[in-house]
Amino acid sequence: MMIPLHRRFFVNAMFPVALVGCLLAQGCQPAQPASKSELMPDQPIRALAYRFSQRLSSDGTVPKGALSRALLQREELLRRRPLHAGVFPASWTWLGPGNVGGRVRPIVIHPTNPSIMWTGAVTGGVWKTLDGGASWLPLEDFLPAINIGCMAMHPSEPDTLYIGTGEGFAEWPAGTTNTAFLTGLGMYRSTDGGQNWEHLPSTSGTDFEFINRIAISPENPEVLLIATGTGVFRSTNRGANWTKVYTGFAYDVKFHPTDGTKAMVGLHDDGAAYSTNGGQTWTLASGISGHRTELCYSISNPSTVFAAVSANDRILIYRSTNGGQSFTRRTSGSGISTYSAYNNTLWVDPTNPNTLIVGGVYLYRSTDAGATLNRTFTGVHADMHGIVHHPGFNGSTNRTVYFATDGGVYRTTDSNGSSATALNNNLGITQFYGAVMNPTTGVIVGGTQDNGTKRFNGNPQGWTNTFGGDGGHTAYDRTNSNYFYGEIQWGAIFRSTNGGSSASYIYNSSNPITDAGTSTTNFITHFVVDPNNPNRILVGCRRLWRTNNAKASTTSAVSWEIIKPTIEPLRPEPPNAHFLGSNPYNISTVAIDPSNSDRVYVGYNNGQVWKSANATATSPSWQRVDDAGGPMPERWVSRICFDPNNPNRVFVAFMGWESDNVWQSLDDGATWQSASGSGLVRLPEAPVSALAVHPTEPGWLYAGTDIGLFTSVDYGENWSTLQQGPATVPIDELHFVDSSRLLAVTHGRGIYVATIAPAVDPISPDILSVYFGILKQGGLPWLYLSDDKRVVVQADLNSADVRFPVDLGLLARCPYPSVSELRFRLEASATGLGLGQEIQFWNYSEWRFERVHVQAATTADSVVEVVVTNNPNRFIDPATRRMIARLSWAPDAFETAGTWSVRIDQAYWVAVR
Repeated sequence: MMIPLHRRFFVNAMFPVALVGCLLAQGCQPAQPASKSELMPDQPIRALAYRFSQRLSSDGTVPKGALSRALLQREELLRRRPLHAGVFPASWTWLGPGNVGGRVRPIVIHPTNPSIMWTGAVTGGVWKTLDGGASWLPLEDFLPAINIGCMAMHPSEPDTLYIGTGEGFAEWPAGTTNTAFLTGLGMYRSTDGGQNWEHLPSTSGTDFEFINRIAISPENPEVLLIATGTGVFRSTNRGANWTKVYTGFAYDVKFHPTDGTKAMVGLHDDGAAYSTNGGQTWTLASGISGHRTELCYSISNPSTVFAAVSANDRILIYRSTNGGQSFTRRTSGSGISTYSAYNNTLWVDPTNPNTLIVGGVYLYRSTDAGATLNRTFTGVHADMHGIVHHPGFNGSTNRTVYFATDGGVYRTTDSNGSSATALNNNLGITQFYGAVMNPTTGVIVGGTQDNGTKRFNGNPQGWTNTFGGDGGHTAYDRTNSNYFYGEIQWGAIFRSTNGGSSASYIYNSSNPITDAGTSTTNFITHFVVDPNNPNRILVGCRRLWRTNNAKASTTSAVSWEIIKPTIEPLRPEPPNAHFLGSNPYNISTVAIDPSNSDRVYVGYNNGQVWKSANATATSPSWQRVDDAGGPMPERWVSRICFDPNNPNRVFVAFMGWESDNVWQSLDDGATWQSASGSGLVRLPEAPVSALAVHPTEPGWLYAGTDIGLFTSVDYGENWSTLQQGPATVPIDELHFVDSSRLLAVTHGRGIYVATIAPAVDPISPDILSVYFGILKQGGLPWLYLSDDKRVVVQADLNSADVRFPVDLGLLARCPYPSVSELRFRLEASATGLGLGQEIQFWNYSEWRFERVHVQAATTADSVVEVVVTNNPNRFIDPATRRMIARLSWAPDAFETAGTWSVRIDQAYWVAVR
């Protein structure tokens, strides 16, 4: 049953990333998973470096305020245009996974009702459970920033929550000054348990792009401390204003459990610092050295403070017995494994200061205050980010502890034991890189970050494992539903011959892809199966590889050959710093014309685009086309699409927080022009990861960006969006399963499918004009959904014309020059008695308003559906396609006293061709 939708560190080629169970390095082949259910550690630093490089401008930076600017542009589109191209709210279905999870960092538990918990996903928003983690629900899908880094609860008002956005726990390439896709928008606060959130304006600006931790004073909850990417900030009024009290990258901040004058901060490189005046001033602690410091007070003995300190790939434990002023190393040996700043968390048993649980790649327990560490809870997903205990934890009858991991939320009922249970039911935060659906069987195979390659067979809560490691792009055989293809990191292509239930490598055959498993390919490598020949696969590495026998009887018989050499100069120019980990000369995307296999385009990390007109030949010829007739961006090429309605029209999408990220050619690459729109109806300046062209509707485009989905019905001249469907989450791929189904693959909210009905297109108004009355609440975005968010207009009884004390107009543009039927839906109510309600349409043939419906107004919401089948085109301007509806409310008799209002929950047209 389907469920409807209701860092200042460095990464370079020498960084020693340790892989447990799966090593991909030059000269090494990826290890085959030992079992189908094995939890394979990922390579998070490489994954982050990959996504980092994708999103940079040509100069290797991200413009300041890029995320804020893009979201403001999105808001402008919401005010001006509806979502067209057949995608509307009722069309979306979430397919899961509801049983996989994804990366979460904070967990917060209600102090008196521990069945209520909240967690935050790094690209999936805030989630809440009412049943102790048995199931989860998302809160506020369209929060402007849904990359949650931390969360805190008011100690005496558990419905008051704070979230910090941005994920600052990542290594970033040397020579750069900011990250590209994890940037946040400061802090948000909720006073109703997370149902609604307000942005704290005081946390706007670059100082608050990475809020890593929030601490609330135990004695005065008005006082907050936050650790950010630029320092420590202090507020004395719940975040209304802030004072910077420490300068330097801060990862962690903690108040003393009971004394609000004492606090600790965990720093980058400088160890830790302590405060004795509530965080107003700080003094560096002695005895600690390392990259990232996480801190934990011993609740039973708060003068004891522990520090988990990561340096390169190890975590060591330090202890202070004087409240954090000085520390002594406790860990013997080299410590436990970590990916430096990425995964480091520490918990001290509140009843026993000698018992610790430490998380890096895995979980470890110490019973001697950190001197020795032994691995435990081996069933918990790799990469640990948070550990919290149950509010009733007492060390004997209640030893329940929760873990925040790359694979979601886990719980153990015995902190001294070794087993834990996943609590990921309906926690739909999986980060996909790619996925495809077989149109015949409905089976989906998709590659994820740190959760392998997963398979869907109809049950959103029942996804199964196909392959381990970091998943990537996938593809299917159009002629045989048993064949799926996927990859793990760095181009290690595998094949499934049983519908995705299991798979084996084919990249490392007797004639292998020698680029795979090395830096001569991107961390996530793009590959495609020829839609006209299921035996042919093209793989984009530093060079373009091809096999013509992908379905060979044995995997070792699959033969690979190079059909396009590298574009790297004979004397390589040193790559810019922002390409570290992702060489500018690697191929980033490959596209085969569905109607002509000889016609192939490839895009590169540095923005180059090449094409071949004889790609099936033994030695194809290639021509560079990005420098022809238009200044195409020198940014990462994410997707290339052919227009099935016009063989000479080609679309290219680019990454980067810049303008003009979609381009088109009308002459097969000879010249190029922007298809990103202009003015207030342009595509926002956000990375475009995904692009799709409707297979039968000319002009219909779909762009997946880092801030959600956008559509155009006129080849990119104008763009629109809506507060529905996939959230403001990165959309990494868009695929048409067939002409009526669009698959949206997100990096943080799983997978959605939209049912598109081109012949029946809902049309939202794009102008709201109040002729008479006083607008008290709401605006255009509130009119599309039946969601109790109402536009409220109060009657203006002092108006010069009281025939209609509430009289307003709605304007929209029909996407078609003519229709066979025109519908209009209105859901509204009025607070006054004895009111009449009237709907009129502007008749362009007779140049007047024509009444199409009249009834008595109701005090409860009532729905009116007007259907015009007799010459509906008289209500559409033949030149501009404009439509005008006039909505009026008036008392049956003249009325001079009393105040009443009209409440409109939903209003839109439907055009039927």
